[in-house]
Amino acid sequence: MINLNFSKITVSDALSILKLYDEKWIKLYYNFFIEYFYKNKIEINTSGTTGNPKTITVSKVQMQKSAAATINYFNLQKGDSCLLSLSCEFIAGKMMLVRAIEGKLNLFIAKPCSDPSHYLSRKYDFAPFVPMQVQNIIQSKKVGQIRQLLIGGGKVNNEIISQIKVFQTKVFESFGMTETLTHFAIKQISPNYSEWFKTIDGFEIDTNKKDELVIKKNGIINSILKTKDLIKKKSNSEFKWLGRSDNVINSGGIKIIPEEIERKIAKLIPVRFVLVGLPDKQLGQKIAIVSEKPLKIELEKINKDLSEYEKIKISKIVTKFPITESGKIKRRELQIILNV
Repeated sequence: MINLNFSKITVSDALSILKLYDEKWIKLYYNFFIEYFYKNKIEINTSGTTGNPKTITVSKVQMQKSAAATINYFNLQKGDSCLLSLSCEFIAGKMMLVRAIEGKLNLFIAKPCSDPSHYLSRKYDFAPFVPMQVQNIIQSKKVGQIRQLLIGGGKVNNEIISQIKVFQTKVFESFGMTETLTHFAIKQISPNYSEWFKTIDGFEIDTNKKDELVIKKNGIINSILKTKDLIKKKSNSEFKWLGRSDNVINSGGIKIIPEEIERKIAKLIPVRFVLVGLPDKQLGQKIAIVSEKPLKIELEKINKDLSEYEKIKISKIVTKFPITESGKIKRRELQIILNV
């Protein structure tokens, strides 16, 4: 683990420190610092949330504005300690570095891993993680070492929400994408729980005719962003996430959002699972539940409290889920595997 206390050192000092290391993961941080220090515009690869993956160019000023909005939201002060155990290949890692520089934070950089609990021998004021990392931190019972914990990169499941409440830590779920320079909306999940995401400073949202999220142009993003995220809009700054329009299952002419059903049945199923649509001669698509291990519960019991059109028709087991770097299941890839 490397300590870069930006309340006492400059970016130039940080470069001198990082230059001493040969590990690949540290070189990624070093290369980004070089880019951020010497360039006014930076190229970033998108994940494909708003379309096909591509490279976009953002300015240093945009990154600084995004960092300032996060620093303001979490009331981070000069010298506050932060842990970073996310890869600098992706926007989440890059933006945490920018926040540390601009907020003069005391940053601890740790090698990215699925279980960062061994880095929690000291207390931190703030730390961002993906859900998989949080699950392991909960198991270690070290959540209390973090004053404010931000979970991003994937949906936070009911298990995490229920288990994390026993700790005193303030826990938040973020919503964002590469194009918005990580999160543009946040909701608290512990100790108080809210089902509504609220935008951070500078962001306003809307919906199109399909109820897909639209993010309005501002000082952080260059143009209006149209997404595939289905939402329920409460105001120009508040919304509830329902699912993805590209995951929708069309069964018998009824459009079903699988994520909504998953939330309903999550407490019944003790293993990781996902719902996808598989071809059906009569219905067009039928709802299939897919897991890596046996469900330990009959479909009849799962379907008991579901409406007729929500009922699951078939159960499938795969050796391993195809997942993204942040732990999200790649549903389209899974459908291809199951259809072969």
